[in-house]
Formats: sequence, C-alpha cells, structure tokens
Amino acid sequence: MLSLAIFIAGCAPLRHIEELSKEADAAMEAGERERALDLYEQIIAMHRENDRSVDGRILRNAGLIAFDLGETSKAIEYLDPVRHTDAADAQTYRALALSYREIDNLSREIRMLEYYVNHYPAGVDFGEMQRRLFMTYVESQNFRQAYDLWPELEGSPEEDENLMSAYLEVLIALDHDKQATLHAEQILAMNRNNLTALDWLARHHFREADALYRREMQAYEQNRTHRQYAQLLDALEIVNTNLRIALDYFTRLYNQNPTSEYASFLANIYERFQDEDNARYYRRRAQ
Repeated sequence: MLSLAIFIAGCAPLRHIEELSKEADAAMEAGERERALDLYEQIIAMHRENDRSVDGRILRNAGLIAFDLGETSKAIEYLDPVRHTDAADAQTYRALALSYREIDNLSREIRMLEYYVNHYPAGVDFGEMQRRLFMTYVESQNFRQAYDLWPELEGSPEEDENLMSAYLEVLIALDHDKQATLHAEQILAMNRNNLTALDWLARHHFREADALYRREMQAYEQNRTHRQYAQLLDALEIVNTNLRIALDYFTRLYNQNPTSEYASFLANIYERFQDEDNARYYRRRAQ
C-alpha cells in the first residue's frame, strides 16, 4: 500500500506538469508571452525541484520568449542548455548570438554565429547572421577569417558603407595596400567624408609622395647629371600631385576630427608647399 501511495504521489506532479505545458503552449500560440513564460518557468522549477532534466522544447520556448521580452540573462540561462538537445534550431542560435552581443561577450557571440552560419544556410536570418559574423571577426581582429568570409557574404555588401569600411580595415591589417587603396576609393564614391577611407588614402598618398621624394633626391645627390636632374623634376611633379591629394584628404579628416596628428600632417604638407601661414596655423594645433 505504501509503495502504491508513493507511486500515485509521484504521478500527480507529472500530470500537473503536463497540464501546465498544454496551458503554456496555448498561451504562447495566443501571443500571451508573459503568461506563457510564467507557466514555462513553473514547469522548469518543478523539474529542478525533483532533480529531473527539463525537456529541451520547454527550455527553448521559455528562452525564446524571454529573449523577445528583453530578458537577456533568462534567455541565455534557458537557451544555452538547449544546444545539447534535439530542440535546438536556427532561432535558438540567433537568440543566443544576439543575447551574448547584448552582454558584450564577443567570443561566445562568435561561437553562436559560426554555428548558425555553418549549420543553417537556409535560415531566415542567415544573411543577418553572416554579416554580423564578419563584423565580429573584424572586432576581434580575426582579420584572416574576415578576409575569407567577405566573398561569401550574401546580398550586396559593397553597398553597405559599414561593411565596406570594416573590410578596408581587414585589407589594411593584412597589408593588401593596392587592394585597400582601390577599396577606399570605392567607399569615398559612396560617402566622400568616410573617415576610414579618408585616413587610409591620406596616409597612402603622403607616404607615396615622401618615399618618392627621398628616393629621387638621394639618386640625384649620388649622380648630379642633367639627365638625373630632369628625372628629379618629373618625380617632383608626381610628389606634388600626391601631396595635394593628401592635403585634401587630411583637411577633410581634420574638419571632422581635429586631432593633433592630422594637424601635424597638414603643417608638414603646407611647409613643403612653402605656405608659411597655414603651416604655422596647423603647427600650433599639432602641439
């Protein structure tokens, strides 16, 4: 009789859980999210109180509702264990990725994004997840992975200024200078005041001018012939062209972001053009 009583007592909570589960599912389908979450959490608590594992579907539903309601910590608590069950799906990994972004856990966000991109290519949010994965690679300085992912991005990433700017950072970090220059010019065609593109092009043209000037001056010092002098004059035209381009870019940069570094570049360029007034003006601001 005692064993029968124990069996009956054990079945009662299970019947109650089944009823709660049906009620929670109905509330979820009706769009009553707060009520559905409350019911799912009751079920989860009852399982945990009796040291029983919680069904993955229950955790998934509770986690997705918590995510929709902006309850990030609950969403992670419920959804993370779902990854090890058959209930895991694309929505699970999307919600986890966005939740980890919310709490600034970049490494965990990347793991969730990678899983989504690798396992749900037909997912509704695949494009969004793929682009975010690219951005997280750039943020975490995984530049080679970002470089490899770029040509795989769906849609038209070349029409997205933020993605284009991030890819420029990748090209610069990997020392793809020629490609970076062409890419930066594409960005400026979209937005002539893009800071990332302006900064790269300004420095690029200044370096080109400076390197050519030093190289040709050294060649002339070592070989002072009419032919070498004529070559120097031709080189100086190219130097001045690059300096004028750099001057335009550094001016646009300084107008948006008046740092002492940009002021120093401007002072240097104006000194080379023997414009003493502007050189003094920017030299003071470089201090």
